[in-house]
Amino acid sequence: MPLTLYRLLKWLLAPVIFLVMLVRIWRGREDRALFHERLGQPDVARPAGPLVWVHGASVGEVVSHLPVLHQLRAAQPGLNLLLTTGTSTGRRMLEKRLPQLPGTGATIVQYAPIDTSHAVVGFFKHWRPDVSVFVESDFWPELLSRAPKPVLLNGRVSDRSWPRYQALRWFFQPLLARFVVVLAQRDEDAKRLKALGAKTVEVGGNLKFDALPLPLDETAQDKMRVALQGRPVLVAASTHTGEEERVAQLHTQLVEAVPDLLTVMVPRHPHRGTQAANAALRFTKAVKRRGLGEMPTLGGPRHTEIYVADTLGELGLWYQLATCALIGGSLEKVGGHNPLEPLKLGVPTVCGPHMFNFMDMLPGLLQAGLLVQEKNDAALLATLKRWLTDPAARAAQSKALQEGMPTFGGSSHLAATTVLKLLD
Repeated sequence: MPLTLYRLLKWLLAPVIFLVMLVRIWRGREDRALFHERLGQPDVARPAGPLVWVHGASVGEVVSHLPVLHQLRAAQPGLNLLLTTGTSTGRRMLEKRLPQLPGTGATIVQYAPIDTSHAVVGFFKHWRPDVSVFVESDFWPELLSRAPKPVLLNGRVSDRSWPRYQALRWFFQPLLARFVVVLAQRDEDAKRLKALGAKTVEVGGNLKFDALPLPLDETAQDKMRVALQGRPVLVAASTHTGEEERVAQLHTQLVEAVPDLLTVMVPRHPHRGTQAANAALRFTKAVKRRGLGEMPTLGGPRHTEIYVADTLGELGLWYQLATCALIGGSLEKVGGHNPLEPLKLGVPTVCGPHMFNFMDMLPGLLQAGLLVQEKNDAALLATLKRWLTDPAARAAQSKALQEGMPTFGGSSHLAATTVLKLLD
């Protein structure tokens, strides 16, 4: 009944859906050159042999399932993998990270089909996957209803989403019942997913804790180390509108105690480089931009205090160079960004009060003392100043991270084992 209603609504709204897709193409939200993939018309042949299809909605899900792909290939080097995502950024991330995958099996990247009967039928008729793997919560009704041997990894139901899911249980129950196995992140997620209709549910942990390190250009790293000349570096990562001003103000206060401090400001969206630089210029004229090809300078008339890193795909470089880090998106009500990336590198890291998008991992990290969360800028200043001026405090935090972060991992092995059992 729910699927029938869903298909009826799609039929009634077909003209609206068509217009929405046209607008998305016009605005560059869809990849025009590869839109045939979204219509379930692949132009790549299916490889011979077993094929595991893994789908992640966008960048976050793509990054979280990469360790599972490594585990699958380590166990079966010749296993064929079909990887799909719904966004161009997710696809670029997959294509950038795939050369690191071991094994001899084919690895194919495609856009997921839009959730129409025609596109989904065409997708499955062509690819015929042996197992279908969904990550977190991106399971569209049409796609899931036709997927062979569907598995849900990293399953979660957030506190914010839970009331909505409960109200629509009648709709989600038959969909969740289709999953052969669900691996939930936490006990609470497992209880909620069972209550919503999932049958075989286990607690598998959070795949994000097994995430591979961010990619790094070692040549760029060597050049930057020469330019830095050993100066301390604060990385304010993935900042948003309204946060650059606050970071620049924090810098002006920190530099009183740490004169050689370089603050690297990494806008979440590189096209905001000019806006971020203008915000920093309100507090200091010693600002340079990575996007303009400029390098930071220590001392002299071209001395740099704030360096705007408005380039794509270099966050791994800045974390490798960081003395300490501040998570963007947490000062304003954005919801924060992934704190695991600096923490796994042993970088002392602090965030602001707004980390609601990461409540799946935040409590455990805070309780273990691996991530510090502060409620206001004065507290942020105190924490950053302590790490930047007290080598012993900084070393103690780094040691705690090196010892504590590995204890959160291991979920990717269980996930891969679960998938491989379904191939038998």
